[in-house]
Amino acid sequence: MAVILAMGCRERSRGALNIPGYRPAGIYSAGTAQRLVNIEGYLPGRRVVILGSGDIGLIMARRMTLEGAQVQAVAELMPYSGGLKRNIVQCLDDYGIPLKLSHTVVDIKGKERVEGIMLARVDEKSRPIPGTEEFYECDTLLLSVGLIPENELSGQMGVILNPVTSGPVVNESLETNLEGVFACGNVLHVHDLVDFVSEEAKAAGKNAAYYVKRSKYEAEGEEKKASRQTTIWIHPEYGVRYTVPSVLHMQRMAEEQVIRFRVGNEYKNSVIRVELDGNLVQGRKRPVMAPGEMEQVKLKKKELSAVLEKAGRTEAAHHLVIRVEEN
Repeated sequence: MAVILAMGCRERSRGALNIPGYRPAGIYSAGTAQRLVNIEGYLPGRRVVILGSGDIGLIMARRMTLEGAQVQAVAELMPYSGGLKRNIVQCLDDYGIPLKLSHTVVDIKGKERVEGIMLARVDEKSRPIPGTEEFYECDTLLLSVGLIPENELSGQMGVILNPVTSGPVVNESLETNLEGVFACGNVLHVHDLVDFVSEEAKAAGKNAAYYVKRSKYEAEGEEKKASRQTTIWIHPEYGVRYTVPSVLHMQRMAEEQVIRFRVGNEYKNSVIRVELDGNLVQGRKRPVMAPGEMEQVKLKKKELSAVLEKAGRTEAAHHLVIRVEEN
């Protein structure tokens, strides 16, 4: 039997933000507002401020504008946007909606209904800077402050979770530390494009099917070979926040293995450098990289084997580093 974890993700709520003020009507997550407008035909408000520049928040800035609402600003705590560049251009710039980076909501006015919010600039430690407060009169505050993989069930099963992604740690087959338990999509890590979710789902299904179809004899044979398997642990370093997968088993990996990751800042004219046991595997130039857009490298099995053979490394465990080098 095999299990595929594909529970998706959920929005981070206001309770996780510790914003002072009462709890008036008019505060919605961006996803809830999207459902109200697109499915139920209900406009949540007329004068709107959006906190967070995730893709759903950017898309809702445009959607609310098209429905007749006035979106006064999109505020982002970080000094960079958390959404795709194309969404910033098409959803904000094209409609003249200001994006206020390094800003956050420090107060919400109103008891029965939102009457306004107070924005303030933050310092490099995300602390509000006194004297930078700006008041925006509005009746609606949309929160687009991040998505969290839905992994309560995973944790109860004993699946090891990555503290950065809050999703399972997986190998090249998208298999977790529990044999026969696989994970894919936004429960594994939050994606920016649904195409990647579909690709992972296809791979997880294929690998789970292969796991189920293996005969007991074949499974026992692989267990006997386990001690001879070549394992490569993947380490994200400077500029790289995490990788999926986190470990490769050379005997099981495909001829070409995709490693997906996100960077932790904005980088221009930089290089993604991949090293195996200190030996260069590849270096790829990237004109622009941002946290809102997923990056990837493709590793070829024969190239990894060639590096290990050239270095004369025969031990079972090896280490592959992926990092950003700035010019």
